[in-house]
Amino acid sequence: MPNVLYWTLVFTAASIEHLAQRNIEAEDVADAVFGYYGTARVRKGGRGQRTRWFVVAPLAGGELLTCVLREATPRDLEAEGVFVLPATGVPERPGEFRKSMRLCVSARLADADEIRSYHAWQRSKGAR
Repeated sequence: MPNVLYWTLVFTAASIEHLAQRNIEAEDVADAVFGYYGTARVRKGGRGQRTRWFVVAPLAGGELLTCVLREATPRDLEAEGVFVLPATGVPERPGEFRKSMRLCVSARLADADEIRSYHAWQRSKGAR
């Protein structure tokens, strides 16, 4: 069973374009955030509307993905081309706004410092 966060991920046309420029699929973001291939490290920063969640987690090929998420707003669900990915991983229409929705701001392959930090964090949790 994956390390499931109880979020629903929101993607807009702009966020999908941003991911495409980095050769990353929305499903890769969901796999990382929901911990399908290993434990996701989640750090929270900021306050109020500036709160961001930084997620570092492995992908199927073993590389690590770093994602930045923020709370979604009802306005985000009205954007053109929006879709959501719940923890089940099956894309769906936005439907009703929920406080557990997180908008994908950006994602990229993790850099060397993030990889070292992730592995140190993983060791501190008892993983090899």
